[in-house]
Amino acid sequence: MFPSFPPEATPRKHTSPPPPPRVLGEKRHPPRSSMASTSRRQRRERRFRRYLSAGRLARAQALLRRHPGLDVDAGQPPPLHRACARHDAPALCLLLRLGADPAHQDRHGNTALHAAARQGPDAYTDFFLPLLHRCPSALGVKNKDGKTPGQILGWGPPWGSAEEEEEDASKEHQWRQKLQEELEDEWQEVTGWLEDYASREAPEPESFSAWSDRLAREHAQKCRQQREATGACRPARAEGARLGWRRLEEERRLFQERARTKEEELRESRARRAQERAQEARRDLGPGAQQPRGVGRGNLWRFGDVPWPCPGGGDPEAMAAALVARGPPLAEKEALRRYLRAQQVRWHPDRFLQRFGSQIEAWELGRVMGAVTALSQALNRRAEALK
Repeated sequence: MFPSFPPEATPRKHTSPPPPPRVLGEKRHPPRSSMASTSRRQRRERRFRRYLSAGRLARAQALLRRHPGLDVDAGQPPPLHRACARHDAPALCLLLRLGADPAHQDRHGNTALHAAARQGPDAYTDFFLPLLHRCPSALGVKNKDGKTPGQILGWGPPWGSAEEEEEDASKEHQWRQKLQEELEDEWQEVTGWLEDYASREAPEPESFSAWSDRLAREHAQKCRQQREATGACRPARAEGARLGWRRLEEERRLFQERARTKEEELRESRARRAQERAQEARRDLGPGAQQPRGVGRGNLWRFGDVPWPCPGGGDPEAMAAALVARGPPLAEKEALRRYLRAQQVRWHPDRFLQRFGSQIEAWELGRVMGAVTALSQALNRRAEALK
């Protein structure tokens, strides 16, 4: 029924070659998808930290809402440390609300409480207390220098801390060991005395219960004396902290007094310079010029404050005629020419702008310079007519 094939012509199944055997100790690289997701997460965490540094808290919160798997404590230094260093209280509150860990340590072993303690007394209420309320256990964390946040603030080790508990446990162990050694010594002494002086009547030794009670009373008395000595030292340390704060307050008060004195001296110096500029302007603009209204008060000039030859400015020809009328008589032409030359120099636009441009309001400068230019041209025409 079915065709038969010779043995050499029997068709063979096509199979793929087996995978090469895995070499022992060979490293397997993670798949590219996991590496890409890690890179994306790190970029988003960097973007989150940039938003916090720029004060864009709403953008940072929206980014964390879209990607809830981000680590709010990532980065060196961590975001909580940066917020304390920049005195950024809104960013600190947002990070605590998003679940940031105040006990998270940077590469130097510092927590956020260490960073807040280094900002001084101004940051105690807004930064140190919220972090301490969120994580009280972080107060006992030491950095690589062996310092806690309380020691940076000037406090000593907290009373009733884990260190004191360890010290009490060590003392209890030492007492028990001493008790055992005393018991062994007592037993050896009693045994040896009985062997050496069996014929003599030995005095009645102290019972074990009385002996243990006596050692317990001595140990309790010694511990009480040590606690009293430690308690006597604590007020002195607190007094030293109070003296430190008083010294800081005194330095701050002296700094504020020096700043007020410096400000008063600067104000008097400015008033004196304004008065000198007014006198110089009155001297340069001629004997018949009026005192500018804005000069004595330290204000800038307007168009009406400029000491024009005619009150309030007006026609350039009329102002030039007023200047000529104040000079020598027309019969003395040589003296009149010298007087007009001095007025031309005084009312020249470039010279006027150089000497009085900084004393004129910016929005009035164009109008003032236009009138000065017209007056200078009128004086030039008067001088040409005398030639």
